[in-house]
Amino acid sequence: MKRILLLFVLVMGLAAASAARSQQPANEPSPKSKAHAADTVDFKPSPELQKSLEDLASAVQALALRIASDPQIKAAAMQVASGAVSTAQQVISEQSVHIEEALKTAAERISAAQSAQQGKVKKP
Repeated sequence: MKRILLLFVLVMGLAAASAARSQQPANEPSPKSKAHAADTVDFKPSPELQKSLEDLASAVQALALRIASDPQIKAAAMQVASGAVSTAQQVISEQSVHIEEALKTAAERISAAQSAQQGKVKKP
């Protein structure tokens, strides 16, 4: 259970930090973004959003530290994490047929798109 809690805390901390870092504008655009400019969105966060993300990251970090130091909160967090894992397992088992169908459809679409793209490359 401690592993689940630590994993949960680590994932939450990384997600918050990653979200904050990913919202920072890059200094230099990468060559890939120039090549695919037609199908991407250039997102520049407002200063308010940037501050909110930083506040969220620090709040998550403070919560992680508090969870790690307080045994009662640690036990409650482990119960929540355990419940979330159980719920996810139940949903996946109940929805496995639909998930498999969605994955199959996605694979077929990817295959069709790749075939179409290869056909365009061979035609010049």
